[in-house]
Amino acid sequence: MFSAFYGTFSTIAFTVFGLWMFVAQARFREWMENRDQYRRASAVSIMFALPGLMALLALINADSTTLWKVAFGVTSAVAILLLVALQRRPAGTPAGVNELGNWIAVVMFAGIALVAAFPSVVDGVGLEGQYRHVEFFFFSMLLLDGLVLAWIMLFAESLPANERSTA
Repeated sequence: MFSAFYGTFSTIAFTVFGLWMFVAQARFREWMENRDQYRRASAVSIMFALPGLMALLALINADSTTLWKVAFGVTSAVAILLLVALQRRPAGTPAGVNELGNWIAVVMFAGIALVAAFPSVVDGVGLEGQYRHVEFFFFSMLLLDGLVLAWIMLFAESLPANERSTA
């Protein structure tokens, strides 16, 4: 079951990431002129690529608890650091939407790292032995969060450079 989930999830995550790269390439000039848009596009990329990478690493040996603990913990820590560094609201999007999405991703990555480091925490909330299922939930919520933020960014209007400085 674990291999089926990780295989399917990594395929979906990298497919969505590839589609996002196409969108980012199409709006590259616009987003490069607006640092906030660039930061947000980078954060969305993290929400797609790093969960896909974790799932791919778990496929190396789905039975190895040490492998998934280290891969999920380290990758989640890197994702959290990157997302916190990229925390900004792009011009043209509703105030708070991107910050909320970014913090949701930080919480999901922190949840993944916590369950990887201390699987017994799942037992404490009445889900005895279901730590991988909890990880599946976090992965799915990260993908959904990234899709929502990507949708918002796709339709956000970027202010021209001369109007941004006065806004």
